[in-house]
Parts: sequence; C-alpha cells; structure tokens
Amino acid sequence: MKKYNPIIILTIAISAIIIYCITRNKSLIIGDSVQKEIKKDSSIKEVALALPKIMNNSELKLIQGKGKFEIEKVAKEQQTFSFRNDSSSSVFIKIIPQNKLGNIRINQLISPNNEKDGPFGQEINYDLTEKGLYQIRIGESLMQGDPFEGKYTLKLQLK
Repeated sequence: MKKYNPIIILTIAISAIIIYCITRNKSLIIGDSVQKEIKKDSSIKEVALALPKIMNNSELKLIQGKGKFEIEKVAKEQQTFSFRNDSSSSVFIKIIPQNKLGNIRINQLISPNNEKDGPFGQEINYDLTEKGLYQIRIGESLMQGDPFEGKYTLKLQLK
C-alpha cells in the first residue's frame, strides 16, 4: 500500500486542481453576469435611487456643510434651490453641466432678508453675512447661446 500512496496523493491533487479550474471558470461566468447587472445599476443610478429627487424650489440637505446634487433642467426653466446657513461665513457653489459648453449659470443668490445679488458664472465663492435660508436661482444667460437642457451637477460647500 505504501507504493500506491504517492499515486493516490498525486491523483487527489490533480483532481482537486481540475475541480478548482472547472469551478473557477463557472464562477467567472456567473461573476460576469453579476458584473453586467451591477453595470446596469451604476453608482450614479444608485446615488439617484438613494437620494430623493431634487425638485425645483426644494431645500438642499448638506452633510457636514457639503452637498453634491445631480439635477435635470428643462430649457428656458429657471430653477430655485435653497440651503441653510447656521454658522458659516462663506459658500462655494459650482455648476458642472454634462455638456461642458452648456449655457447655464448661477443667476441670483438671495439672502434670508431677501437681498438679491447676481448674476454670476458657473462658480462662485460668496460671503454669507447672516444666518438663515439662502436661495440659489439657476438658469441660462439670455445674452449667450441656446437655452440649456439636460443634466448638471450642483456642488455646494459651506466654509
């Protein structure tokens, strides 16, 4: 029996390797289909599903003074969003259109006491002089290009 032990061990090892390779190939095939399903639910879509849809005239919820929002805009529509300032001295706001040449900008910033300032470009660093609810109006520049329609990202950071 002793002279058959190496043959038995070698046979078991080779069988284990063959089973591993067969199983691995099957798991790769299964893994591929799972990856395709994950690609269908991309991280952007997962974020969109996880966050409530940002509607016009809604308050933006900032987490630790920061927020990033995916928003869709219809042509010739002016959108208004608000954010709350409790203790910050300034805010950084940036609009990133999906089409980099999109005609979209920050039209106005309205303070809690209803003072209006603007127009601005796609990016501003603005001093906040009081606490309360600020409003951001976003739309096209009437002096340049075609009306913007599509998706854009709105980033806010209180400083």
